[in-house]
Amino acid sequence: MNRWIRTAALGAAFATPLAAAAADFPNRPVRIVVPFSAGSATDILARAVASRLTEMWGQQVITDNRPGALGIVGTELVLKSNPDGHTLLMVSSGHAANATLAAKLPFDTIKDFSGVAPVAIVPNVLVVSPALGVKNVRDLIELAKKRPNGLLYASAGIGSSTHLNGEVVRAALGLNAQHVPFKGVPEGLTDVIGGRVDFFMVPLVASLSQIKAGKLLGLAVGTNKRSSVLPDLPALVETFPGAGFDGWFGLLASSKTPRELITRLNRDVNKVLGMPEVREQFLTQGAETMSMTGEQFDRFLVNEVARLGKVVKESGAKAE
Repeated sequence: MNRWIRTAALGAAFATPLAAAAADFPNRPVRIVVPFSAGSATDILARAVASRLTEMWGQQVITDNRPGALGIVGTELVLKSNPDGHTLLMVSSGHAANATLAAKLPFDTIKDFSGVAPVAIVPNVLVVSPALGVKNVRDLIELAKKRPNGLLYASAGIGSSTHLNGEVVRAALGLNAQHVPFKGVPEGLTDVIGGRVDFFMVPLVASLSQIKAGKLLGLAVGTNKRSSVLPDLPALVETFPGAGFDGWFGLLASSKTPRELITRLNRDVNKVLGMPEVREQFLTQGAETMSMTGEQFDRFLVNEVARLGKVVKESGAKAE
């Protein structure tokens, strides 16, 4: 009997500091590390969430852009930080794809991270410069046939969801096209607008303003249904069944973060995403909010590593 009492007392001794840590959170500024450049879809969504959490918590929530190396630079930074909930990681679906795309990663995509909450599903849109002279996807395919060296397509970097989506589209459309990785979305868009690269499967939240301004021409969306923001653009799957790709974004923390803190973070992030004004803000940018518990997001990530691993293998995408 005494042994059980001692065991219960020991458990309570450990539980109390964890519960206190969750109740006291946050007690200083919180950092959301974005492993891509400023202006990317990952960055835009992270900043939108950060501003609302700042209001909710009364503590500054800042975004810290750390692009580079398949997103590994920023991801490792979070893994090496104090796992007390004050350093989070905003990732795209490319994070799950990297488990297959990269020959070797300095971390375990599943075991080393806990899902805090998914944030949004964002369609990628196939964009070109109006000066390219194509009006639809069929025109793009014909242009690729006429060029001896084919077309060039941009991505936000090797291993990004834009890279993977570009490979899916290249394979599904039978395009003769070569990958041109950039530091991030803004850099890639600059070269598409300037005519130095031919097309880009870019997140709608990062390209909508240029499309509306006429600097970019949208040809189709890459998701499995049309976007409510640009309903006149066809979904690629309407003509090319194998071209569908749903890009998602979400928040992670080190798996060493106390479960009580993950639960607290999940609750607050979901509260932000449930705000009517936030949902409307996202929808006007072409993004749809997502809602899951931390445990559900963990299971989602496991499934996405498997699903996107298959996509990587079938598309032939490689981390050059």
